[in-house]
Amino acid sequence: MATATPDEYSVTAAPYPARTKVASSTIKGIETTATVVNFTDKILITVTQNGRLAHWVHVPLDIATTDASMNYNPYLDRDDEDPTSDLLPMHHLTATTILGGTIPELDVLGQTIATQVASAIKTRDERETRMVVIGLGLDKNMVGREEFGELVGVLLQVI
Repeated sequence: MATATPDEYSVTAAPYPARTKVASSTIKGIETTATVVNFTDKILITVTQNGRLAHWVHVPLDIATTDASMNYNPYLDRDDEDPTSDLLPMHHLTATTILGGTIPELDVLGQTIATQVASAIKTRDERETRMVVIGLGLDKNMVGREEFGELVGVLLQVI
């Protein structure tokens, strides 16, 4: 069995333990807890209700500049004069379900939340390139507009 020499890998110093933040809220009568753990290569976010965690989504923030589909499109750009355009998710961020997502309504909700949160992270720091991974354990009653707003609100408290 061969052993690795120091020239074959590099070690990156990282704070231990990873920076963590938690926020809770009651949404539609259900206790909802959001947690973020900031690792050196990923931002891990979980949203749980009743101890569930069943759906995982990721959003890469590091988009290659050579990808032609991600090039500038003036029709999809945010309007600096319109303050409500900051509420729209960035068009180049794409959420992908990696585990779960068997309930179509919750899958769409999870991907929409993930894109919204990733956009908020990227707006806060445009140089951010870590992968955003979101784990969701939401009740089936969370598919309404009001619930979406409250879920995003609790997530914005932790990022």
